[in-house]
Amino acid sequence: MRSRERVADALSDALLGVLRSRGQLWLASRPDALITWRSAGGHLKISETDRWLEAPTSPAWEAASPQRRTLACWFWDDYYGERRNEITFTGLGLDSTRITSALDGALLNDAELSLGSEGWSHLKDPLLGDTERH
Repeated sequence: MRSRERVADALSDALLGVLRSRGQLWLASRPDALITWRSAGGHLKISETDRWLEAPTSPAWEAASPQRRTLACWFWDDYYGERRNEITFTGLGLDSTRITSALDGALLNDAELSLGSEGWSHLKDPLLGDTERH
Protein backbone atom coordinates (compact mmCIF):
# COMPACT_ATOMS: atom_id res chain seq x y z
CA MET A 1 0.00 0.00 0.00
CA ARG A 2 1.29 3.43 -0.88
CA SER A 3 1.08 6.73 0.94
CA ARG A 4 -0.34 9.31 -1.43
CA GLU A 5 2.03 12.00 -0.14
CA ARG A 6 5.00 9.81 -0.99
CA VAL A 7 3.53 8.95 -4.39
CA ALA A 8 3.43 12.68 -5.16
CA ASP A 9 7.10 12.97 -4.15
CA ALA A 10 8.05 9.96 -6.33
CA LEU A 11 6.38 11.17 -9.54
CA SER A 12 9.34 13.00 -11.08
CA ASP A 13 11.60 9.93 -10.78
CA ALA A 14 8.91 7.41 -11.70
CA LEU A 15 7.79 9.24 -14.86
CA LEU A 16 11.21 10.27 -16.23
CA GLY A 17 11.27 9.07 -19.86
CA VAL A 18 7.82 7.48 -19.66
CA LEU A 19 5.64 8.00 -22.76
CA ARG A 20 2.53 6.33 -21.36
CA SER A 21 1.50 4.58 -18.18
CA ARG A 22 -1.68 3.21 -16.74
CA GLY A 23 -2.82 1.13 -13.85
CA GLN A 24 -4.51 1.11 -10.49
CA LEU A 25 -3.37 1.94 -7.01
CA TRP A 26 -4.31 1.02 -3.48
CA LEU A 27 -3.56 4.13 -1.44
CA ALA A 28 -3.43 4.42 2.32
CA SER A 29 -5.30 7.73 2.42
CA ARG A 30 -8.30 6.09 0.68
CA PRO A 31 -8.05 2.39 1.53
CA ASP A 32 -11.40 1.35 0.04
CA ALA A 33 -11.08 3.40 -3.15
CA LEU A 34 -9.74 2.00 -6.41
CA ILE A 35 -7.48 4.74 -7.77
CA THR A 36 -6.81 4.86 -11.50
CA TRP A 37 -3.45 6.12 -12.83
CA ARG A 38 -3.10 7.21 -16.48
CA SER A 39 -0.40 9.24 -18.18
CA ALA A 40 0.43 10.25 -21.73
CA GLY A 41 3.35 12.54 -22.48
CA GLY A 42 3.39 15.24 -19.80
CA HIS A 43 -0.20 14.62 -18.70
CA LEU A 44 -0.96 12.53 -15.59
CA LYS A 45 -4.42 11.78 -14.27
CA ILE A 46 -4.89 10.10 -10.90
CA SER A 47 -8.50 9.72 -9.82
CA GLU A 48 -10.78 7.72 -7.57
CA THR A 49 -12.88 5.63 -9.96
CA ASP A 50 -14.43 2.77 -8.02
CA ARG A 51 -14.32 0.75 -4.80
CA TRP A 52 -12.30 -2.39 -4.22
CA LEU A 53 -14.55 -5.42 -4.08
CA GLU A 54 -15.17 -6.99 -0.72
CA ALA A 55 -15.69 -10.68 0.05
CA PRO A 56 -17.50 -12.83 -2.51
CA THR A 57 -20.50 -12.96 -0.16
CA SER A 58 -20.99 -9.16 -0.18
CA PRO A 59 -23.71 -7.28 -2.11
CA ALA A 60 -21.01 -5.35 -4.01
CA TRP A 61 -19.55 -8.64 -5.26
CA GLU A 62 -22.95 -9.79 -6.48
CA ALA A 63 -23.57 -6.43 -8.19
CA ALA A 64 -20.21 -6.47 -10.02
CA SER A 65 -20.00 -7.68 -13.60
CA PRO A 66 -18.82 -11.25 -14.23
CA GLN A 67 -15.64 -9.84 -15.82
CA ARG A 68 -14.87 -7.74 -12.73
CA ARG A 69 -15.43 -10.70 -10.41
CA THR A 70 -13.18 -12.91 -12.56
CA LEU A 71 -10.39 -10.32 -12.56
CA ALA A 72 -10.75 -9.91 -8.79
CA CYS A 73 -10.38 -13.67 -8.33
CA TRP A 74 -7.08 -13.66 -10.24
CA PHE A 75 -5.58 -11.25 -7.72
CA TRP A 76 -7.55 -12.23 -4.61
CA ASP A 77 -5.80 -12.24 -1.25
CA ASP A 78 -7.66 -13.70 1.74
CA TYR A 79 -6.76 -10.68 3.89
CA TYR A 80 -6.63 -7.74 1.42
CA GLY A 81 -9.17 -8.93 -1.16
CA GLU A 82 -8.40 -7.64 -4.66
CA ARG A 83 -6.46 -4.59 -3.47
CA ARG A 84 -3.12 -4.12 -5.20
CA ASN A 85 -0.79 -1.68 -6.95
CA GLU A 86 -0.35 -2.35 -10.63
CA ILE A 87 1.07 0.14 -13.14
CA THR A 88 2.45 -0.50 -16.63
CA PHE A 89 5.00 1.95 -18.04
CA THR A 90 5.81 2.40 -21.75
CA GLY A 91 8.81 4.32 -23.09
CA LEU A 92 12.20 3.95 -24.75
CA GLY A 93 15.17 3.03 -22.57
CA LEU A 94 13.21 3.14 -19.32
CA ASP A 95 15.18 2.45 -16.15
CA SER A 96 12.97 -0.12 -14.41
CA THR A 97 15.20 -0.06 -11.32
CA ARG A 98 14.75 3.72 -10.92
CA ILE A 99 10.98 3.49 -11.44
CA THR A 100 10.62 0.58 -9.01
CA SER A 101 12.83 2.27 -6.42
CA ALA A 102 10.86 5.54 -6.63
CA LEU A 103 7.52 3.80 -6.19
CA ASP A 104 8.79 1.37 -3.54
CA GLY A 105 9.85 4.43 -1.56
CA ALA A 106 6.18 5.41 -1.39
CA LEU A 107 5.14 2.18 0.34
CA LEU A 108 4.06 2.27 3.97
CA ASN A 109 6.58 0.98 6.46
CA ASP A 110 5.62 -1.75 8.95
CA ALA A 111 4.75 0.75 11.71
CA GLU A 112 2.46 2.72 9.38
CA LEU A 113 0.87 -0.44 8.02
CA SER A 114 0.05 -1.58 11.55
CA LEU A 115 -2.08 1.56 12.11
CA GLY A 116 -4.81 0.14 9.90
CA SER A 117 -7.34 2.12 7.88
CA GLU A 118 -8.32 4.32 10.84
CA GLY A 119 -4.74 5.53 11.21
CA TRP A 120 -4.27 5.84 7.46
CA SER A 121 -7.26 8.18 7.19
CA HIS A 122 -5.13 10.90 8.81
CA LEU A 123 -2.40 10.79 6.16
CA LYS A 124 -2.04 13.85 3.93
CA ASP A 125 -3.52 13.54 0.45
CA PRO A 126 -1.86 16.15 -1.81
CA LEU A 127 -3.01 14.62 -5.11
CA LEU A 128 -6.78 14.46 -4.61
CA GLY A 129 -7.00 16.60 -1.50
CA ASP A 130 -7.95 15.82 2.07
CA THR A 131 -11.56 17.00 1.73
CA GLU A 132 -12.60 14.61 -1.07
CA ARG A 133 -12.37 11.44 1.02
CA HIS A 134 -15.35 9.11 1.07
